[in-house]
Amino acid sequence: MILNRLRGKKKEESSPIARGDFLNIRPVRNPAAKIEKDESGKITLILQFEKPKEEKKEPKKEEEGRRQRRRGIMPTSSPPVKQRKFHLDIIGSIVWEMCDGEKSVKDLVQQLHEMYKMLPSEAEISLNSYFNELAKRGLIAFLVPDDVASRLTKKESKEEGKKQPVQQQ
Repeated sequence: MILNRLRGKKKEESSPIARGDFLNIRPVRNPAAKIEKDESGKITLILQFEKPKEEKKEPKKEEEGRRQRRRGIMPTSSPPVKQRKFHLDIIGSIVWEMCDGEKSVKDLVQQLHEMYKMLPSEAEISLNSYFNELAKRGLIAFLVPDDVASRLTKKESKEEGKKQPVQQQ
């Protein structure tokens, strides 16, 4: 962050969702994720990726020549990833199983507080970063209550109005 400020970049904007709204959302698992559970209770999530359907193109003569010259120890491109595995620890596995779309983040915070004697603020911060990572990887989504969704859309439309210059006729 300090380097970005020295380079003249603006500070990254914080999340548009307020703390109270975050506690009311309900995380839900990606149904496409396959679950493998070991004897200790740890979960491994597997996401399958479909192979992209590409039409074979006729290589140009120039490209053909370059391909022949590039032969060496390392291949020029790696094969496409067919699946990705995510290994969760014990607490992550428990949280994953609780993400059923019925329990809110507030409920999860309360359960972690009771199970592991964590402070509620510690559990909330940990869940926030954990959910961010899972969401980036496409493993969870969030069900947002209607009142929160309407407030967020109003806030976004106000911010877009500020960003766009006013056109005079």
